[in-house]
Amino acid sequence: MVESSASPMLSELSEESLLARPLCVDLDGTLVRTDTLWESVLLLLRRRPWLVLLLPTWMLRGRARFKRAVAERVSLDPGSLPYRTELVEMLRVSAGKGRRIVLSTAADARVAEAVAAHLALFHEVIASDGEQNLKAHHKRDSLAERFAATGFDYVGDAAADLPVLAAAHRGYLVGASAQTARRAEQLGDKVRVLSTRGSRARALVRVLRVHQWAKNALVMVPVLLAQGLPSLGVLARVTLAAFSFSLCASAGYVFNDLIDVAADRAHQTKHRRPFASGDLPILYGPPLFALLLALSFGISLAMLPLAFVGMLAIYLVATVAYSFYLKSKLLVDVIVLAWLYAHRVLAGGIAGGIPISAWLLAFSMFFFSSLAFAKRYIELQQAVGKGAQIKSRGYLTQDLEMVASMGPTAGYIAVLVFCLYVESTAVVVTYRHPTLLWLICPVLLYWISRIWFLAHRGMVQDDPVKFAITDRQSWACALAIAVVAGAARLWP
Repeated sequence: MVESSASPMLSELSEESLLARPLCVDLDGTLVRTDTLWESVLLLLRRRPWLVLLLPTWMLRGRARFKRAVAERVSLDPGSLPYRTELVEMLRVSAGKGRRIVLSTAADARVAEAVAAHLALFHEVIASDGEQNLKAHHKRDSLAERFAATGFDYVGDAAADLPVLAAAHRGYLVGASAQTARRAEQLGDKVRVLSTRGSRARALVRVLRVHQWAKNALVMVPVLLAQGLPSLGVLARVTLAAFSFSLCASAGYVFNDLIDVAADRAHQTKHRRPFASGDLPILYGPPLFALLLALSFGISLAMLPLAFVGMLAIYLVATVAYSFYLKSKLLVDVIVLAWLYAHRVLAGGIAGGIPISAWLLAFSMFFFSSLAFAKRYIELQQAVGKGAQIKSRGYLTQDLEMVASMGPTAGYIAVLVFCLYVESTAVVVTYRHPTLLWLICPVLLYWISRIWFLAHRGMVQDDPVKFAITDRQSWACALAIAVVAGAARLWP
């Protein structure tokens, strides 16, 4: 994948006076906005996870041999990498004018050769060979010897490139951190900082998907529907349960984004996610995942019932299984997504010591099945528009009509379940005026139908739950339901 933009870099690095010298370009962080080594390790662990036990052994043999061991076992798809389009364009312009373009990288030669073959613009590749890690002073010495007669220009991005920039006739930094840019200034005017890196802190917040924590408000539903007013202790436990679920969910998002990074890069909107875009290094993923889990389960073990910890563990296992395997299975993915929502409701009841009715669970399963189908419908619709199939999914573009019929049907069954509940004997336990609850039915019908109409028109671009969180009419519907439910319960 190549990000698109136009840049003054084209004129900066394609001057006629520079054509006599070869232009050497780094790969990781420079030509691509990621690290190909850790991309390869991630791919290895996804395809052959048992090899994680061998990684420490390979590392002990040295960085170059570690890279070679990984490259021998997996082949990274160069077409899926997040390239810097402005730099690729500049290289093509320079190559077209007759300049020698060299890919000079610490990545293993197998990876570098694959990237060079994909882009078809490099005249030469100089890379790590399984014995020497071509980084920092090793790269500097190699390039200085190779181009002793003419000198060379160099494009890099990191502090490890500073020794090479110091030896180059001219040097350039792209996507550099503020600290690296300051250090580069000490090398004088021969080094130019063409672009700087975005905030890693913002990327970290984005990868947590804090806006998705609103989904975990479902943990609070049993408290809202319970008889009488809840005690402060119950409210505190359920609030902590929602927070624990949020941390665990963020861990799941991190894991899913790591596992699904290649598919995300091919997606219309998901390519902007931090790992897929390269805004956040792949290497940050595993420790962030571990930290979020430690916080989530630490809070749960210290302050919540042991049964809730079990529910949290089941949620985590289901999330990981979904990311690894279940999301690619026809219909199973939708059922699992819907169940994960209903699971939150059940876990909230356990945290607060509140029994959950079969009515609530049935409504939740059908309601969230409709939203899960809507999510797949949106992806299929976008795939049809591009004339492609969805990667890592069990659906074909010809399934669009089936999904379009099953989704609304599930939503309307949820409304039917609610209608049956209103007429059941169970409703009088909680509500003084259950007849008022009939006013909720048209609101539910309106909201479900509207979501599907907007999805059909292409006005919902991703997760319908995410859309609803920022949609004013959805909030108006939620407020109307809350007012009617409150009146049915509290009206004298």
